[in-house]
Order: sequence, then structure tokens, then C-alpha cells
Amino acid sequence: MTVPPGDVQRPNGRLLTTLERLLEIDATDLKVTLDQASQMVAEALDSDKVDVFLYEPASDTLVALGTSDTPMGRQQHASGLNRMPLANGGPGVKTFQSGASYVSGRIDRDPDAIKGMVQTLGVRSEMDCALDVDGDRRGIVHVSSQSEDAYSDRDLRFLEAVSRWIGMVTHRAELVEQMTAAAVERGRRAATEELISLLTPRQQEIAALIASGLTNEQIGLRLDVTKGTVANHVEHILQRLGADRRTQIAAWVVEQNLARPTVDGHAS
Repeated sequence: MTVPPGDVQRPNGRLLTTLERLLEIDATDLKVTLDQASQMVAEALDSDKVDVFLYEPASDTLVALGTSDTPMGRQQHASGLNRMPLANGGPGVKTFQSGASYVSGRIDRDPDAIKGMVQTLGVRSEMDCALDVDGDRRGIVHVSSQSEDAYSDRDLRFLEAVSRWIGMVTHRAELVEQMTAAAVERGRRAATEELISLLTPRQQEIAALIASGLTNEQIGLRLDVTKGTVANHVEHILQRLGADRRTQIAAWVVEQNLARPTVDGHAS
């Protein structure tokens, strides 16, 4: 059920300025970005709470990754209402599934309303808009007020525009996170290759055998060298790794993902 929206009118300048500010967000962290966007929208719409819910496939749930820093926003998270399982239904879930926007000025009269939102948070007016990111349905933008008939048709149109802009900002933030993660991984691989290059192939082989739990004598038998030769190699390995114990060699092997020979001589 959708109750006709109220006739509240907000200054056009405030709404347009909010749209401009959204794209100025420094999108380097997705959660921070969505928190900032939620706060901006809450101020523009005089709302008690604004959330950006993103879909979590593992739990089949919409999760409020971004929430306005307002008393109701904090109460929502404290009471566990920052999660909307799709199985529980509700206006927000329907918007996510259908893409159709929702606005109600008396949500307490809507039989589909989430009881916790009405009873625990005291929500009376609500708007929900689908959130698409790079062409994929990813969640909803959810706006709540404790006042009846708090939103107009123009507010809903504004929120639909906001949702599109938040979709762009979210995409940008995710790209930044992906690029950052890729750069970290490249750095890790380069560091790994540099560390591995510290040891000769024979020393890497002995290090892997140490990680397999073999003694110097057992390693000597495996490689057909003397126990003293193995001890010399171990000493050089310790020096090059800046270590002082065999256990540190074993830990280094695991960290660098070097192959560990098995008892039959084949690498595992």
C-alpha cells in the first residue's frame, strides 16, 4: 500500500546543492562514502534517518552499509534493524525486487511495513528507491521520518535522482577499492619475488625441507650431501632472512607459499 505523499515543499537550491555535493565526495572508502551520502540526503530532506542498503548474497539480505549519523540511525543499528532479510518482505524489499519506488506518509497503516521500523523506531513516513550500480541492481536508498506525510512527490523524484548519483559514487568507490587492492597485491607479489630471490635454488629447497620438519641429517640423506653441508646452508638461510631459528625459516616458507617436498620426494 502506498499512501499519497504530503505537500511538503523544500527549497530547490538545497536539493540541487545536495546533488552537486554527492559527486564531490572523496570516494576512497565505500562505507565512509555511503555514510557521507546518507547524511547529506538526511539533511536535505529533513529526515530522521537515511540508509543505503546493499544486497548481501550470502545471507540473502539487504544490509545498511551507509547510514546517516542521526539518533534514529544509531538506534537502528543498535536494535539490529540495519538488516532486511528478503524473506521478511517489506516495502524496501519490494522496491529492491521490482525496481518500483515507494512512498508512504502513514507507513504504520501499511500491513506490509516492517514492524520494527514502526514500533521500535517510530517511523511514520518512508521512501524507498532502487539502487543500481554499473547497470546491476545492488540495493535501495531508504529514507525515514517520524513525522506523518513528511515527503512530497518532488521529494520522491529528488530521491530517485539521488539514487542514480549514489549508484555512480558507489561504482567509483568500488573501482578505487579494487585498484587499491590490486596495487597492494602487486606490491605483495613483488616483495615475495624479492624475498625468494634472496635464496639460491638449493637454499630454497632446503628451506622447504626444514618446513616439512626434517632434521639436517634427514635433509642430507634426501639431497645426498653431508650433514655439515646442510648446516652451512641453514646458517646462510638464517643470515639472508634475518632470522635466528629454524621455525622462522618454516614460517617464511609457508608465507611465501614455496612448495614443500613430501616424503617420496615430490613437491606438494
